Amino acid sequence: MRHPLVSMPWYVRMLVVICLLGSSWGVLVVGPKFLRSNQEYALVISNFNSGSSKVNLMLHMEGFSKNQTSVFAIRKPVDVRRFMSRIVSFDIPNIAPPVDIKLTMVGQRGFSFHEEEHLVHRSKSISGLIQIDKPVFRPGDLVKFRAIVLDTELKPPARINSVNVTIQDPHQNKIRGWPAAKLYAGVFENDLQLAPAPLLGVWNITVQVGEEQLVFKTFEVKEYVLTSYEVQVMPSVIPLVEHQTLNLTIVANYHFGKPVQGVAKVELYLVDDTLDQKKELTMYGMGQVELRFNELLELYEDQQDVRVKLTFTEQHTNRTVVKEQAITVYKHPYRAQLTKESPQFRPGTPFKCTLRLSYHDGRPAGHVPFFVNVEGEDVDHQQTYTTGRDGTIKLLMRPTELTETIDITVSEDNSELTYNERIEKVHAVTNVFLKLELKSPIKLGKLIRLMVTCNERMTFFIYYVISKGNIVDAGFMRPNRQTKFMFQLTASEKMIPKAHIFVATVSQDVVVWDSLEIDLKRFSNHLDIIIDEKELKPGQEIELLLKGRPSAYVGLAAYDKGLLAYSKQHDLFWEDVMQVFDTFHATDQNEFDVFNSMGLFVKISGGNRMGASPTTTERFGSAASRSISRLVAYRTNFLESWLWQNVSIGRTGSRTLHEVLPDTTTSWYLTGFSIDPVYGLGIIKKPIEFITVKPFYIVDSLPYSIKRGEAAVLQFTLFNNLGAEYIADVTLYNVANQTEFLERPDKDLSYTKFVSVPPKVGVPISFGVKARKLGEMVVRIKASIMTGKETDAMEKVIRVMPENIMFEKTETRFFSMEEYGKQELNISLDIPKNISTVQIECRISSNLLSPVIHNLDSLLDVPSASGAPSMINFIPPLVVLDYLKAVSSTATHLIDKATGLLRTGYQLELKYRQRDGSFGNWRDSKGSVFVTALVGTSLEAASKHITEVDLTLVDRLFDWLAAKQHSSGRFDEEPPITYHSLQGGSRNGIALTSFVLIAFLQNTKASVQHRSIIEKGIQYVANQLGSIADVYDLSLATYALMLADHRQKSSALNKLIELGIADNETRYWPRDTASIETTAYALLSLVHAKLYVDGIMVMNWLVNQQSATGSFPRTQDTFVGMRALAALSEAIAPQKNDYTAIVLHGKARKVYKVAASEADQEYRDELLGNSTQNVELRYGQTTLVIYYETLGPEENCFSVTANRLFRVAFHRQAYVMVHDTYNENFRAIKFYQVPHDGADIQSYLD
Repeated sequence: MRHPLVSMPWYVRMLVVICLLGSSWGVLVVGPKFLRSNQEYALVISNFNSGSSKVNLMLHMEGFSKNQTSVFAIRKPVDVRRFMSRIVSFDIPNIAPPVDIKLTMVGQRGFSFHEEEHLVHRSKSISGLIQIDKPVFRPGDLVKFRAIVLDTELKPPARINSVNVTIQDPHQNKIRGWPAAKLYAGVFENDLQLAPAPLLGVWNITVQVGEEQLVFKTFEVKEYVLTSYEVQVMPSVIPLVEHQTLNLTIVANYHFGKPVQGVAKVELYLVDDTLDQKKELTMYGMGQVELRFNELLELYEDQQDVRVKLTFTEQHTNRTVVKEQAITVYKHPYRAQLTKESPQFRPGTPFKCTLRLSYHDGRPAGHVPFFVNVEGEDVDHQQTYTTGRDGTIKLLMRPTELTETIDITVSEDNSELTYNERIEKVHAVTNVFLKLELKSPIKLGKLIRLMVTCNERMTFFIYYVISKGNIVDAGFMRPNRQTKFMFQLTASEKMIPKAHIFVATVSQDVVVWDSLEIDLKRFSNHLDIIIDEKELKPGQEIELLLKGRPSAYVGLAAYDKGLLAYSKQHDLFWEDVMQVFDTFHATDQNEFDVFNSMGLFVKISGGNRMGASPTTTERFGSAASRSISRLVAYRTNFLESWLWQNVSIGRTGSRTLHEVLPDTTTSWYLTGFSIDPVYGLGIIKKPIEFITVKPFYIVDSLPYSIKRGEAAVLQFTLFNNLGAEYIADVTLYNVANQTEFLERPDKDLSYTKFVSVPPKVGVPISFGVKARKLGEMVVRIKASIMTGKETDAMEKVIRVMPENIMFEKTETRFFSMEEYGKQELNISLDIPKNISTVQIECRISSNLLSPVIHNLDSLLDVPSASGAPSMINFIPPLVVLDYLKAVSSTATHLIDKATGLLRTGYQLELKYRQRDGSFGNWRDSKGSVFVTALVGTSLEAASKHITEVDLTLVDRLFDWLAAKQHSSGRFDEEPPITYHSLQGGSRNGIALTSFVLIAFLQNTKASVQHRSIIEKGIQYVANQLGSIADVYDLSLATYALMLADHRQKSSALNKLIELGIADNETRYWPRDTASIETTAYALLSLVHAKLYVDGIMVMNWLVNQQSATGSFPRTQDTFVGMRALAALSEAIAPQKNDYTAIVLHGKARKVYKVAASEADQEYRDELLGNSTQNVELRYGQTTLVIYYETLGPEENCFSVTANRLFRVAFHRQAYVMVHDTYNENFRAIKFYQVPHDGADIQSYLD
């Protein structure tokens, strides 16, 4: 066995005992080599000078900066009496690195002693941990996290009150930040709402203090389905290259422990991605497979990994789990390990070592013969040994003064195993040696019994207690010339979590020593979580008993075990805390310099020297180790993580919690940590695992969505843990007449089937249904056995999609009266006769932006997965926030909602940022002038509402735009062109140039830094003003001139007004495309010129173009139209006008009281249709959106392969729709019918 100091990592926490023999005299100084700012530093001076009653020293510690300027200086006079030890402490001030620290020790009053030691300043005094509630998240999920900041003693740092926390996406864009995150008990907790379509991949959370990064942790964002089971693949026997075969065991179990039935496909890759072979087997819970290599596998090292890919498909649901695993193939069946009693041998002293032979899975290789050859002067020896039951043999060698090295070779004939090791001689300066043994179990607060054995009689010894890099206790004891001496120390909290016991002696002016390590396996703070049961029912209340330090902060988390298939790095474990501790106190390892390995220095007077490593045997002792009718609740709460709570321990040191479990049938991991300002961090040793399962229960396999009128199969699996076979009656309910059962009367409210359920076997059962209504369909099912004694019921929702295309049309009217009066508005709706569903809704809003405010998350139902359209998620909430701020709104809930959506929009937009600082239409494409300017118009304004906006990103954006300006002052777009009205350069580039200039002018910093760019561009636009014939170009140019306060702004505005079409109530600017956008830019110019009366006429026309959500038909229309309406609304903010509105439709009469001063007031009533409809057309992986840069006359063909996940019949028509992103009048729709066989679904149900 190797010496303990060789094999262990050193943490600079140890208990040291030094024994001094004979009549030697002198002074021994032991102290840490490392120190930290604002902490106490202690060293120990021991006097074993038999010639005087005491010695006097002057200690001087001084720190020097890089230019050798004194940073601090501390002087301490010390006197130490004979046969005593004294601890000397220094209070270290706050030191700014780099610094050189020197400790000088000088004898006084006739005592001759002068030593110097250079100490190392450790500037790292804080570190951190991060806990996340899950390792993987879906788009739109809420990410919960905790950041924990700790000092070197694992306590909340006294001088750190806040940290900087940042979350970045896979492109390192800053998505959310808390620059001054306030710590409570060292913990900051918050969350991040992911956008509906964020960048997929690995995200990271970073915690910083100043410029120092304390910790970071990653999590993954992806589309995934959490499986209800897990699979494992492992070798049945240890793979050896001579076999040229892999025998594998495959295990598939549900997370709650029951076996899974399905098909396993196994693929073997011997080298890289070259497939050697594949096999398939049907199994129930467990299976065996033998894979004989087709190609010869040759090993050039002792071992090599091959790759196995396992694809397991559950029989009844077709849900698939894919797992890849490296399997190690070995050259030899055994591995050998030589454990020495010390790193080196001492001539003239017997040298013992133990040879251990084991299999590769760790089992001892007992009763195996092998040959040992020992070579070295006077120790040559060859012999065949047979291992004992424990796989070991003991070797004893007797080296002499002539022996310089010992070479040990072990070989095993059958497997050609060969093991070699060389042992060097220690250059001993004394024949004295020590042995230190632990003679009692280790328990906090109890006495530790230690035995010191020496081959010469001891007169006295000194002991030291060193913890966390400092000496905390020391003593001087006299054993009265005994060769064995037992002494006791109390295992105190100062030794937590580990300590080291060290023994040394002085013989013939040489210090010799021995040591051992003890592990208390706990922290000063402790936390115990106790649950009474490890098997509970879903939805049951669970009782948790928390025990720990009174008033300590406790953080709890629980998550589905199935998440560990993705990663377990999200959580906090005992090993993570120990790693932080080790980082604080790491030292250089040197098996031949034990003091340096401990982080100590030693100074000795009187010509004494340090001896070599001891020659003791291995350590001894270690710490101790240990017929009924009932109301059935429907299971509806299916969470992947829960119990994310913070609580405090009660004054009695305990607290009881009662929490309701989720309804999921699975296995759960429960973890917790505790933190106290005095005692620091505590954490449970390992997660608590428990399962939620019922004696009889249902597991569903439902589709995400179905189409109205299609026949779909709803699949379920029944499990019976009662030990006998029972007949189950299973009932599916028609909730709120949403469901039609196949081959059952239309008016049936339920459908019951009977099935036999054997024990411990999943039995499938299916129901054929049709959905009657759009929106959501409630699936409610109940199953029971034993005449209702055992029952399970669950309720879930699946989305019902329309079988055809849904069109919306909005008629809007604006009303405003300056004095008391009455106004009547007649609205006629043109509804075609051949449509299948009609819904008419009436909405009355208190001001122009109320519909937008209430529909921020659903303004436009258009694809938005490209650069410019994606701004629909960013600009509207920004406009609303600016408006609410301008009118001094106190609607906190609206401000919070808009702020959250603005953060989400910022996440989405960063997907399109390019490496050169620009923004493009697609990820990893080249930058677009149009898209970059569009983003530029908003980012600075957004930074006033959210701190996440990186303003350096904005600077780079405008630098990129400035570099794109032509020498004439105009801006041109490089292909591809996606928005021809703006990007097309056929009209001298006036529209795009004006658009870019507007972006520069609306950014405070860019308008100053790029003044010359703006002036050149504005002059170009002004020079072209007389030749502008397109009203769209003129509207953009006029607004740019207005913002620049150019001398020709008035003439441009007058020309624009002349081209408008007006009647008594409205004014607008017609154009084949972009008429709304043109009119909106005109309104912005009118507002800027304070022509509010003219602006109201324009507003009337724009309002009539709005949809029910407050948006406009196209994204660019919505961006500019909303800005224009908001600008006018701010200028003519509503006064305290109150209205009474009466809506008449047929025999229905509705009366509303409207207060125009309330920005968030909106009334909705459905006049015809189903008010519960909530139709989404692109979710659940059922719709494919294809984006093209352009579509020309040439054919564009592609193939789409669809995999059937669920059986359906009576298919409705499917369709392909192609439309222009900016002009939806350009559209083409093609319907097609998918072939089907109605008998197929019937046979499945039968």
